[in-house]
Amino acid sequence: MAARRPPTKRDDQREASRRRLLNAALEILAEEGYRGLTVKKVGDRAGVSRGMVNYHFMSKAGLVEAVVADIRETFIDLLRSQPGYARMNGLESVLAKLDQLFARLAEPEPGVRARALLVLLVEAVGSADGMKDLMAEHLSLVRTGVEEDLRRGIADGSIRPDVDVVAQAFLVESIARGVLLQYQLDSARTRLVDIARAARETLVLGLTATRGAD
Repeated sequence: MAARRPPTKRDDQREASRRRLLNAALEILAEEGYRGLTVKKVGDRAGVSRGMVNYHFMSKAGLVEAVVADIRETFIDLLRSQPGYARMNGLESVLAKLDQLFARLAEPEPGVRARALLVLLVEAVGSADGMKDLMAEHLSLVRTGVEEDLRRGIADGSIRPDVDVVAQAFLVESIARGVLLQYQLDSARTRLVDIARAARETLVLGLTATRGAD
C-alpha cells in the first residue's frame, strides 16, 4: 500500500476554507434558522465566493449534511478527549455522554452548535425536502452509539442484563434533546446542575437496580 502523502499548503488552505464555511453556516442556522440559510449568506459571512460553497458541499443540502456531521463529530471528539475515557466501562460511557451534554450547555452562553442543532431538529419536523430524513438519521446514529455502550455495560457487568437496550438508548437521547430544548427557550430558569444530577441518578437507577418480583 502506498504511503499517504503529507498535507500540502494547498490542502491546508482548502480545509481552512471548508472550516470557515461550516462555522458560518452554524452561526446563520443558530441566528436565522434553516429557512434563513442561503449559499450566498454563508459565502459572504465566511469571506469566500458563493462558488466555494458549491465546490466543498455541492449544494445547500450538502452543506447542511456536513454541518450535522460536524456537530456530531465535535461532540464525539470532545468526549474521547476526556481523561480515562478509553478505559470506561459501559455505564460510565453512557454517563460521560450525558455529562458532556450538560457541560456544553453550562458554558457562559448556549453554544452555537447546540442552537443550530435544535433549529434543525425542530424545523425538520414539518419539512418535505429531505431534512426530516437527515435529522432522523443523525438521531439514529447517536442512539446507536448509546446502544453500543449499553451492550458493553451488560457484557462487563456494569449494567443489569435485562435492560432493553433500544428503549434505554431512546430514553437517554430524549433526555438530552428535552433539556436542550428547554434550556434554549428558558435558560434563566433551567437549573442545569440540579437537572444533571437528577438525570444521572435516574439513569444509574434504571440501568443497575435489580427489578422486583412481578
